[in-house]
Amino acid sequence: MTPYRLLNAVVSGRWQEPLPGVFVSHSGPLTRQERWHAALHFAGPAAALSHRSALLAWGGRVEELRVRRRAAGVRGEYTAPEEGGLVEVTVPQGHHLRSRNFVVVHQSRRPVAEDFMVGPLKVCPPARAAVDVALTADRRRDVDHVVADVLQRGLCTVTDLEMEAALLGRRLTSWLRQAIGDARRGMRSVGEADLRRALLMAKVPEPEWGAAIDTPTGTYFLDAYWRKAMVAAEADGAMFHLSANDWSTDLTRQNAIQGVGV
Repeated sequence: MTPYRLLNAVVSGRWQEPLPGVFVSHSGPLTRQERWHAALHFAGPAAALSHRSALLAWGGRVEELRVRRRAAGVRGEYTAPEEGGLVEVTVPQGHHLRSRNFVVVHQSRRPVAEDFMVGPLKVCPPARAAVDVALTADRRRDVDHVVADVLQRGLCTVTDLEMEAALLGRRLTSWLRQAIGDARRGMRSVGEADLRRALLMAKVPEPEWGAAIDTPTGTYFLDAYWRKAMVAAEADGAMFHLSANDWSTDLTRQNAIQGVGV
C-alpha cells in the first residue's frame, strides 16, 4: 500500500495508527494480542516481550503494568490505554528507542534470547521475565508471588532462576535472593514463604519443605514436615483451596496423611 492510502485510511477513521509506523486495519479498541504485535513491530526485530507482558504470554498469573512506574533504562513517555495495560518490551542497550503510547521500552546489556517464541511472538524466557518483574516490585510479597507462580506452572526451574539472578550482579535484591532461596528449600507458594518467616520468628525448628509422604492412596507432598515428631503444617491459599471440589480433595488428602500417623 502507498503512504497516501495508509494515511487516507487513518484520516477517514477506518484504520488507526496506534504507534508510529504501525497500522491496524480497524478503528476499535486493540486486543491484548494486537497490542503485543503492535509493540514488537514498533520496537523492531531486536526486541522481545519482557517483564509482565512476557509472563502473561507464557500463561503466568500476573497483572499488566498499569501505573506509571519508572524503571532504570526506560526513556520516553507512556500511558496505559483504556482497554488494557501497558506492554513491556526489552531492546539491547544502545537502541535509543523511547517509550511511546502504551509501550514501555526497557534497555538491557544482557542479550535478548532469540529462540524463545510464543506462537509468532518473540518473548523473553520465563525465568528472565520473572527476575525482571521481581526487580521492579514494590512489595516483597509480589516477589514471592512471581517466583512461586513460574515454578508452580512449570515455566522454569529453580536453577533457571538462580542462573538469571547470578547475571544481575549488584542489582540482585535481598527480596529476590530470599525468594529464590525459599524455592530452593522446596517452597512453592507465597503462603509457604510467609509460614517459614513465622516459624523463624517463633524460633521453631526448621522443617522439611515439600516433603513426600507415601500413603495407601498415593504420595502427597507436605508444605512443612517435622519428621521425628510426625507433625505437618500446610499453608493453604484461597486460589487452590476455596471451591467445593478443592474442599473434597483436601479432605481426602488430609484423611490419607493422618491415616499414616502424621
